[in-house]
Amino acid sequence: MARGGAILGNMRLGFLCILVMVGLGFHCIAGAQEPVTVLLSEDGGAYAEFATYLSDALGPGSGTKAVGVRVTTLTPSKNDELARGNHGQVVVAVGTAAMTAMARKPPNVPVLNVLVPRANFRSLVRSNGRTQDSRLFSAVYFDQPWARQLSLIRNAVPGRRVGILLGKDSADLSANLLAAAREALMVASIEMVADEADLVPALKRLLPNSDALLAVPDATIYNRSNITTILLTSYRAKVPLFGFSPSYVKAGALAAVFSHPWQIAQQVAEIIQNLPTSGGLPPPQSPRYFSVNVNDQVRTSLELSMDDEVQLLQKLKQLPGSGP
Repeated sequence: MARGGAILGNMRLGFLCILVMVGLGFHCIAGAQEPVTVLLSEDGGAYAEFATYLSDALGPGSGTKAVGVRVTTLTPSKNDELARGNHGQVVVAVGTAAMTAMARKPPNVPVLNVLVPRANFRSLVRSNGRTQDSRLFSAVYFDQPWARQLSLIRNAVPGRRVGILLGKDSADLSANLLAAAREALMVASIEMVADEADLVPALKRLLPNSDALLAVPDATIYNRSNITTILLTSYRAKVPLFGFSPSYVKAGALAAVFSHPWQIAQQVAEIIQNLPTSGGLPPPQSPRYFSVNVNDQVRTSLELSMDDEVQLLQKLKQLPGSGP
């Protein structure tokens, strides 16, 4: 009789779960941990791809305890709603717009920001007074650690001089970049670009003293309006560009080390599955899983003898702290 009562109680709880969770837009999973909310900056593209992979990674077929996932897109009405209500054990803010919206909300739930540049995250936490609460406001950066990017350059081109353009959104990365270059036994030259008119003069000063050009995520420099100019100018100087996404390699960069949305989703799923009972997030971190793309046409045109993508990837994975 007691067993029958327990079964009936579980059935009632399960039915209540269905009513509540479906009403809120969650995927209801029996025995699931407290759900998470995934807030997309916009529909479609890499953001939606990340959300799909994360839902799968936390779902019942993941091999670990399932976690319900609610996916929603940032809108004016949704922005107002974010300040109230229960968003589960953590909010995963996908993209800079979602990160900005959550940074301005009361810190009543942990927020893990993903697919955001390191420079944008650091600037935002300073401007919104979130510098001391990484357990409540953290990130998995979009861009790779400097050691990994510089190692790609070292393994791809013979020279050790790397040129870097920085703008207003990335200016404070200068000291870290110079230190990382010294650690990699490379010499970094940095030119600041205040506005679009500074771009070509800065490139012309930088390229004669560079064996490679390292792109840093900064929308004031690397955007649709400027990328063709940067690629053509560097190509004519026979200085290959190393990008930060496969789209740059497709456009004419020699190579890039980057993380696919599914690789970031895998890392985020591992973070959520290993959250302590206190709910505190780990410190901001670089991508753990990554890939390498090479533009063979550019390699041939520049007459470079270098490893292929598989070989380069294996060498980067040997760096300390690199994921599998």
